This record gives sequence, structure tokens and C-alpha cells, in this order.
Amino acid sequence: MPSAKKHAGRARQRLDGSQDASLQAGRPDQQVAEAFTAAARTGYTRRMLQLLAPDCVRDAEAALLPPGARTTVVGALDIATETAHHRDRIQAACRIVLNGEPMYLIAPGGHPLATIGISTAEGKVTKILLRSARADDDFARTAPSPAPAYRRRDP
Repeated sequence: MPSAKKHAGRARQRLDGSQDASLQAGRPDQQVAEAFTAAARTGYTRRMLQLLAPDCVRDAEAALLPPGARTTVVGALDIATETAHHRDRIQAACRIVLNGEPMYLIAPGGHPLATIGISTAEGKVTKILLRSARADDDFARTAPSPAPAYRRRDP
């Protein structure tokens, strides 16, 4: 009888999604991150706006930005606009696992420059973290990012 109650409890958790939510807490939704980076590679601002949470935050190390640029940008429109301007860098990015976390590595010419961490919640990008690649980073390449299904760019 106790094992039947345990199985019933587990079934209820699966049905109401509470177990899945606890397993996914703190993990980026890889499909959302991939869709965002695909849109960023092509400069497809409209698609980026669909994927960014309205109050999304982009946080970057000052060394990775032009002089005088803001290290923190808040808001989907500002982030999408800025991202579209830097699509050439994003085109040089590949998916990796860094210190056990999935993210992207910008490595023009095969030289690690920066990492991009993407956090998600409820199917939207909530935070983008850009930091310089470091000598002590433990990189592990994952499967190649799929080519974007579209080549459209907003004017």
C-alpha cells in the first residue's frame, strides 16, 4: 500500500508539471537559446523580439564593448537592436559546454574571445551574459548549431 501511494504521488507530480519545473529550474531552454542565436546571426530583429522577455537584461564586460558603451542593457527592443549590429561576431559563435553549463563561444579565427550565456524562463530569453574567455575555462564543444531556417533580415 505505501508503494502505491508513492507511485500515485509521482504520477500527480508528472501530470501537474511540478516535477518537470523543479528539474528545469535554472537551466536554459536550449530550443529558445538556439532560436535566438539563429535570429541574431541573421539580424532578424522581429524574431529576436518574439524570443526576448520584455524586461530581458544583457550584461557584458566593458572590455568586450566599444569605449563608452553601456555594460548593462535592459529591454527587448534595445537588446535586439544592439544584437543585430553585432551579428558578425555571433556568426563566429559555436555551442559549447563551459564548466558544465551550456553556452556559446565567440571564437573568430578559432581564437576564444568571449562566451555568451543565455538564461530563459517560460519560453523567453531573460538574460544574456557576455564575458571574456579565460585561460582556465574548461571548454567542451557540443554538436554544431543548426543553420537558421531563414535568411530574412529586417530593414
